Amino acid sequence: MRREEKRITDNKLIDSILQEAEYCMISLSDNGRPYILPMNFGYRDNNLFLHSYPGGKKIEILKVNNRISFGVTIKTSILRSEKPCNWGMKYMSVLGYGLANFLDDQKHKIDALNVIMEKYSEGKGFENFEYDEGTIDGTAVIMVDIKSLGFEI
Repeated sequence: MRREEKRITDNKLIDSILQEAEYCMISLSDNGRPYILPMNFGYRDNNLFLHSYPGGKKIEILKVNNRISFGVTIKTSILRSEKPCNWGMKYMSVLGYGLANFLDDQKHKIDALNVIMEKYSEGKGFENFEYDEGTIDGTAVIMVDIKSLGFEI
């Protein structure tokens, strides 16, 4: 990181950024070619949880190479200046690297989906979400075991 004073090292702040972010960008490697896309996610206990249709490009890539990098950003605002080269951006972000694993057990899939639903329902008291069995079976649920946070990959 070029500006070390900007690095976030407080674990509580990192956790709060990961909880507040509306989406994450994930980056995969398809035979050495980068592939990036936005995804809804949940975060708990140093794991990201993602859900997806069980087919498609990202699933194909992850089955071959489960390494994943991700980033989230919150509180963005443009810092304007009289001089164009002095403009900037104010933000808080967390970047990380991890290993993606597909959850196959129905109970683990439901637990992971609950983490995602709790995030987007904004703690409105939804304790026990109900999922129909066909939907669970037809959904790929991915747990990303975070190995590092920041720029060290």
